[in-house]
Amino acid sequence: MGCSACYSACPVHCITMVPDREGFLYPEASDVCIECKLCEKVCPLNNEKKDNSYSQKAYAAVAKDYTIWHRSASGGAFSEIVRHWADEETLIVGAAWDGFKVHHVGVLGFENIAPLCKSKYVSSAIEDTFIDIRKHLRLGKKAVFCGCPCQVDGLRRFLVKEYENLLTIDLICHGQGSPLVFQECMKIIGEQLGEEVVSYEFRTKRKVVEEDYLSKITTKSRTHYVTKDTYQQLFLSQDILRPACGDNCKYRDIRRPGDLTIADCRGLTTIFPDLRGSKKNYSTIVCNTEKGNRVTENLSDTMILREYSLEDVIKYNPLFARQTWASKERDLFFKNFIDAPYETICKKAKPLVVKKMNMVTILKILLPSPLLKILYKIKV
Repeated sequence: MGCSACYSACPVHCITMVPDREGFLYPEASDVCIECKLCEKVCPLNNEKKDNSYSQKAYAAVAKDYTIWHRSASGGAFSEIVRHWADEETLIVGAAWDGFKVHHVGVLGFENIAPLCKSKYVSSAIEDTFIDIRKHLRLGKKAVFCGCPCQVDGLRRFLVKEYENLLTIDLICHGQGSPLVFQECMKIIGEQLGEEVVSYEFRTKRKVVEEDYLSKITTKSRTHYVTKDTYQQLFLSQDILRPACGDNCKYRDIRRPGDLTIADCRGLTTIFPDLRGSKKNYSTIVCNTEKGNRVTENLSDTMILREYSLEDVIKYNPLFARQTWASKERDLFFKNFIDAPYETICKKAKPLVVKKMNMVTILKILLPSPLLKILYKIKV
């Protein structure tokens, strides 16, 4: 799974994380291994998932602060959770861009978390962040870790014991996309746009929510808004996921490793019909532990919270609790990709389409929510 628990636990540092031909990191041990078996003891795949008897609660949540909401992929749950948990010495660890690669990095204090916000559908490198978190916790300081469920489980098993000063947040995860495919897609997208891509952002927002998979692609001279670009088409098809993802994932289960689970609130206006016409999308927050519930109860000052059922979480975001279909073409895609990256991607993905502002989008931006609700009722 690339969670790096074994790498972090090795007492003689004989394990390195090495990319395979598909671009995913895997542990390799050198000949200085002392056969202590710590790597096997902390490996999530070698251990049964822990049962959680806590009665979970689910909320639809949106930040009251427009700036917090706008810099987030959905309702701003990650930012507001961190704001309420952290102090200026809290170590906050999450996924951040480094060029076109994704790394888990640590920052101190809420004011510095902007690089950790927004979705990044690319497999991240954990590196030494587990070790940094343990050092911080042992000093009696708080820490937050946010990542895929397998990464959260890897951290908890590496730490061995529970820490009251650690808050863990897992995601309802579609899977880890190949970093190698992503980098190749950026070259192809640059070619289609006629300029080299210099930065990329998943799930971007203009003034309002437009589409789930609107990305912001910046080239040397301008910014483009694109719906389901080359990479996202491949990611959503599940053709470029890590082998441990998809139907092999052991974390698509209501038993979650994190204190909290966050995601987009799917089915929002069906669950809450009075929100039709709202200009903001919401996050889902699921409280999996008493600690997670205590944090969530303190969010009402800065978030609008609406409790709803776990059944509706599963119904509208099924990856929370059950397996879905698996790609039958994944292995064939990578076999061809390794031999001919450019040709394989172009054959599989349609050319990107730049998203232009239409009248519906302009109305969403200009009209107040009450008028938008009327338009939704008459289906204009």
